[in-house]
Amino acid sequence: MSPNPEICPRTWAQRCRAWGQGLGAPEAAAPDGSAASAQGISIAELVDLHGRGGSRPLLLMLLACLCLPPIMGLGTAMSLAMFAIAWQWGHPSAAPLPQRLGRARLSPAWSRRTLHALAWLHDCAATWIRPRLTWLSHRASHGWWALWIVWMALLIFIPLPLGNILPGLSLIALCLGWMHRDGLMLLLSLLMGAIGTAYASGIVAVAVLALWRTLLATYPPLA
Repeated sequence: MSPNPEICPRTWAQRCRAWGQGLGAPEAAAPDGSAASAQGISIAELVDLHGRGGSRPLLLMLLACLCLPPIMGLGTAMSLAMFAIAWQWGHPSAAPLPQRLGRARLSPAWSRRTLHALAWLHDCAATWIRPRLTWLSHRASHGWWALWIVWMALLIFIPLPLGNILPGLSLIALCLGWMHRDGLMLLLSLLMGAIGTAYASGIVAVAVLALWRTLLATYPPLA
C-alpha cells in the first residue's frame, strides 16, 4: 500500500476499467454521464480519472503509457510535455496540463486498450509494489532523476523504429517507484533505460556507418 493516502491504485484501476467497459458497450455513456465515451477519451479526462490536477509522476506515467503505441509523431508530442515535467520534478504542487494536449482525444479502440492497460498496471502496483530502498527517492536525488527523465524523453523524441518502448517503460517504472517509494522499481527504470540507450545507440551507429559507406561509394577518395 502506498504511504501517500492520495495515491489509490485500486480505486484508479476500478475507474479505468469501468470507463473502458463503457467504451466497449454500444452507445454507452462515460462514467460521468457524458456522451464523450463514444469518441474515445481525452488526455484531460484520463488525468481526471486519477483525481483533479494529477501530480507530476502520475502525469508523466500517463504520457509514457500513451507514447508506447507505434504511432508516427505521438512520441515526439509527448516528449515535449515530458521535458516540462522534468524541469519541475519533485515539486509538490499539481502538474499543469497544457490545454492543447489535454484536448487531444484517443480513438475508441486505443482508449479501451489504454484504459485496460492502466487498470492492469494499477492492480499490479497495489499488489506488488511497496516502500523499499526508499533512499533512492530521497529529496537529494530529485535533480538526478530529472536528468534521467530528460534523457528518456530525448530518446522518445528521436524518431527511431520502436524507439519509444524501452524509454517509455523506463519512465513508467520510475513513476511507479517514485509514487510508491519503491527503490526496486527505480532500479528497474535504470535498467530498461540503459537497454533503451544501447538500442538507440546501435541504430544510430548502424545508420552513420551506412551513410559513411554510401559517401565512400559515391565519392571515392582520390588515389
